[in-house]
Amino acid sequence: MIKSIKILYIFVFAAFAVLSSCSSSAQTPAGYAQVSFNDSGPFTGGRASEVSVIDDRMITYTASLDLSVRNPNDTKNLLIEQINVNNGFIVRETEFSITARIPSGNMDYYFNFAKTLGNINNESKTGTDITDQYRDNVIRLENLKNVRNRYLALLDQADTVGDILNIERELERVNLEIERLEGRIQHAELSVAYSNITVTFRERTRPGPLGWIFYGLYQGIKWLFVWN
Repeated sequence: MIKSIKILYIFVFAAFAVLSSCSSSAQTPAGYAQVSFNDSGPFTGGRASEVSVIDDRMITYTASLDLSVRNPNDTKNLLIEQINVNNGFIVRETEFSITARIPSGNMDYYFNFAKTLGNINNESKTGTDITDQYRDNVIRLENLKNVRNRYLALLDQADTVGDILNIERELERVNLEIERLEGRIQHAELSVAYSNITVTFRERTRPGPLGWIFYGLYQGIKWLFVWN
């Protein structure tokens, strides 16, 4: 009787710990913020303490570039070559665009090289702070692993089929949550270590004979009204 009460007490305590862990995530804001660009070292693997950060903050970078080029195929080949040179990898490729992950330390070099391949129609760079969300997930993961250990200890003490089935069901639920959090943490670390850069390129249009006439007329009128 005393043993059954002890198992029930530990079971309830473990379940309460799981619920507390899940509710803490809903109460913690993600903490996103726009930040300025900064060069940082390449990814070395491991947890956030080993990933490139700014003042202990975890920043993910996203950049995009839209170009008008003479030869889209040559442009694509040059971009692929530079992705390899900068130890990056392609995540999406179409006929007129390439999205790649580039180590944060090489981001500016790759981005500036891409800008030399044609006329720039549009460009953007954005940084997002994911520190609070990341730390919250790490804390939840540690709590859930502790809960799993308690359930495993309970499983060793259970002596009825009903107790064993209940504990195994809770263990399955906790393990699924642990796998989900580990996936989120790994994705966050990858996002910090490798910047996401999309380069879109299209063939540059050239005016025909009449087009050059109207272009010259436009430049003449512009000169009459606007002086730099």
